[in-house]
Amino acid sequence: MYLMGMDKYSDFKTLAANETLNRDYKILIQDLGSGITIVAPHGGLIEPKTSLITKLIAGNTFNYYCLEGIKGKNNQDLHITSHLFDEPGALDLISSSDIVITIHACTDKEDVIHVGGCFIELASYTQNILEKLNIKILRQKNRFPGTHPDNICNKGIRKKGVQLEISRSLRDDIQKLFLISNAIRKVLKTFKSRCSIQ
Repeated sequence: MYLMGMDKYSDFKTLAANETLNRDYKILIQDLGSGITIVAPHGGLIEPKTSLITKLIAGNTFNYYCLEGIKGKNNQDLHITSHLFDEPGALDLISSSDIVITIHACTDKEDVIHVGGCFIELASYTQNILEKLNIKILRQKNRFPGTHPDNICNKGIRKKGVQLEISRSLRDDIQKLFLISNAIRKVLKTFKSRCSIQ
């Protein structure tokens, strides 16, 4: 959602030195010991509805992590770009995760999801399922490729994950939001069975 170089903080240590936990931001972690973790590194008011989507996908089945902006204003100050995101709780959780999916917000006016990340098979499978729901998917010439090796989605056991950038119109349509979340949840359950992931 943000252009590189526009972030106020270049890493979590700097953010934590200038912002107050549970006043300016909070961290939510559900660790069920699953091999799958859903992450909203820019949750709460940083990128609205990304935390909600993350929790809906995870349910009571998968792990989740959210860093949520809760400031009265200027929550964009809490945005750390994905390949620099190094909050210790997030890194610890995903280090034992076989599959990592990150949920982000993009500013596209149309209903669209940018699918990125280095886990090509899972990204393609996710794309196919979402397209069957008549959701427009962009992968070619994707503005959000998510392929940097240090991108938070690519720091699990496999060193490859999936990044989803969801447009505001989709996030603001509660029916479509639930539809997308349920579809991705089913994708992961199917993939989990195929790959025998715990």
